Amino acid sequence: MRSTLISGLVAVAVVGAACHKMTALTWAELNAMKPGQVWVTYSDETVAEVSGPQVFGDTLVGYIGGEFTEIPTAQVKLVTMRESAKGKTIALVAASTAVAAGLAVWMAGAGDPSEKDQVDCNDVPDDPRCT
Repeated sequence: MRSTLISGLVAVAVVGAACHKMTALTWAELNAMKPGQVWVTYSDETVAEVSGPQVFGDTLVGYIGGEFTEIPTAQVKLVTMRESAKGKTIALVAASTAVAAGLAVWMAGAGDPSEKDQVDCNDVPDDPRCT
């Protein structure tokens, strides 16, 4: 029982940590926020992950696959950044906690059904189950 509860809590923590959303950035936001990594969608719809991105004039610079790269902003269709979705994470954790609590209550009351039907016929000889 204890290992099941611990496993459930670990699963909730892992899933809760995975709640993220992708947010589109403007060039000004990119320079102001200085995210550690962004995803660049080129005009031809290919996508590259850029680490340490910065904008200098009309050029986006950063590292793709460990190599320094300069990308003209005219070739970029979209720049997105991954950030945590706090509202979704809170909702997921609350729902998971409610389900876990419901399961715990259900499991606590789900004993051997034959135990509830047993009657001590010495104490209650008139009970119909004692015949």
